[in-house]
Parts: sequence; C-alpha cells; structure tokens
Amino acid sequence: MCSVPFQISRFFVPVLVLVLGIVSPTLAQDDGFKLDAGCTLPFADIAPAQDPFQACGNCGVVSATAKPAQVRAKAFESKAKNNFCGDTSAVTVVDFSILREMQAQPVNKSQLGDRHVLHGFFKLPSGNSIGEGDVVQLKAWVLNAHVSDCPTGENVNCSTPGFASNDLHIPLLDPTVPEGRSQDECTSVTAEMSPHFRPATWSDLDIKTPVQNVVRVTGSLFFDNSHQPCVNTDHTDKVNRAPFRSSIWEIHPVYHFEVCTNTDPAQCDVNSDSPDVWIPYDKWVALPDSVTLPTGKQFRTGCNHPKVGNPTVPAQCPAH
Repeated sequence: MCSVPFQISRFFVPVLVLVLGIVSPTLAQDDGFKLDAGCTLPFADIAPAQDPFQACGNCGVVSATAKPAQVRAKAFESKAKNNFCGDTSAVTVVDFSILREMQAQPVNKSQLGDRHVLHGFFKLPSGNSIGEGDVVQLKAWVLNAHVSDCPTGENVNCSTPGFASNDLHIPLLDPTVPEGRSQDECTSVTAEMSPHFRPATWSDLDIKTPVQNVVRVTGSLFFDNSHQPCVNTDHTDKVNRAPFRSSIWEIHPVYHFEVCTNTDPAQCDVNSDSPDVWIPYDKWVALPDSVTLPTGKQFRTGCNHPKVGNPTVPAQCPAH
C-alpha cells in the first residue's frame, strides 16, 4: 500500500479528508512492489533482504484528475522505470554518441501508449537494435549525484517525500572529452538509482562521489519522456530546463555501479571483466585511497521540508 495518505496526514491534516475520499477505493487494489516471477535482483548480493519501499507498487501513483489515457501512459512509464528484470546476459556497451544519436531520432511523446514503439528503437552499427528495457553499460565521469524531488516525491515513487523514498539522480559526463568533470551539465546523460532495494552504500553516493576515477554504469535503458534535452550546451541559458542533459535516453534503474582503479580514463576498458580494472562501488569506497566529494549534500536539505502535492491515486499496472 502506498504511503501517500500517511504523508499527507503528517504534513497537512486538513487535506486528509479530501484525499482519502479520492484514493481509498483504489488503495486496496495496490499490493505493493514485487519483482517479476523468476527475476533475480541484479545487485541482490548488496541489497537489503526486504525492500524497505515495498509499500509503493511497481507503477507508483497517478494524478487523481488524470484521464484514462493519461493514467495508462503514466503506469507504463513508471513500470519501465522499475524494470529490474532486464536480460543481464545480453549487455550492450553504449557511449555518449550513441545516446545522443538515439535522442536525434523522432519520437511522438503523445503516442507512446504501451511504449512498444521504444523497443528495438535504435539500430547499432553492429546491426543489432537496442531500445527501452535493454540492459546497457556506459563509462563516464560522475558530475554529481543528488536526491531527486525530495520534498514532494515523484509519481513513480508514490509521491512520497524523503531521501529513502526517491531516486538518486546521477548526471554523467563523456570520459573522452579533455575537460573531464568540468563539462557543462547540458552535455551529460543521466542514470538513476531507484529507492527500491537500494543498497546502503549506494545511498551514500551523493556524499561520497568518485571525482578522480571514471565509473561504469550498467542498467535498463529508459526513455524519459517527462523531460526535455538541452537545446545547447549551456545550462545557464534560460532556454534549457532542468534536469539538464543532452539525451533523455538514460540508464534507469541502475543495476551495477563500478569504479575504475586507474585515474586515467584511457586505461579503463569498458569491456574488461578484470577486477584489476573495475571495482564495485561498495568495495571501492571503503578503500583508503578512494577520493570522493559530497557533490549532492546540499540537496538533502530539501528533504527536511516536505510538501503536499496534488491528490493522487495508486496506478494499476497494466498486464501488457
């Protein structure tokens, strides 16, 4: 059961009666978050045994005033964001140019429906195709990491305020560009760590961000149709809108997060399986010579001031 009514009762009691009148008939139908049958959590070895955020279902919540088509589209979107069951036996290495080329392909956001048009969306030079739901891997610098939408929460996370209930947003930068971490955020692509089953060490990424070593991020490819890419490479230009990025094709959710042992990106082969090249973040961050900065610490202050958003109802996940 989604915890939205509890949050509203804590922070804005007068609204409770109205909201309960809207959501209570639907809440009983939401049986919480669960993995697909036969699915093993990709990072099960470091995840909590039970999902602390299990109360929020796979398809989150939708606006109480949304029309049926909007409800269906948002449910499919949230379900895609919560895809922990991609085929990890078929991981495709991508780079920034591929994700930007995917961005350049036209997509009618108003006609996404069940999002099948995003599957096998882009043909690679190899002849294989990738699209939403495929597992990809990317080498990158981390610009920063910070909690998203902490005061109000996102629909996918049942509009629940708080650090533990929301994604960690990770802007990533091209490791082949000489400017390194000095590149503008409008040149970035995005990865998101979901609150579901999030390992404790991952939750520290915003205060212990690798700043001298590139990372390798693996996860499900997702088309973030709720946002827009920058139109130029200057995030201070008012024509661009946060969250800034060069492509709305992102890695969401993250399955694996590794750090290169070498501070020279050229020595970090994205295809290498050697533990001498890539170390899981949870092990790397414990090393005495790991260098980190609290790149997202200031964003946590927003978690101290929760707000009540518009009324929502739990989304019923579509079967297909």
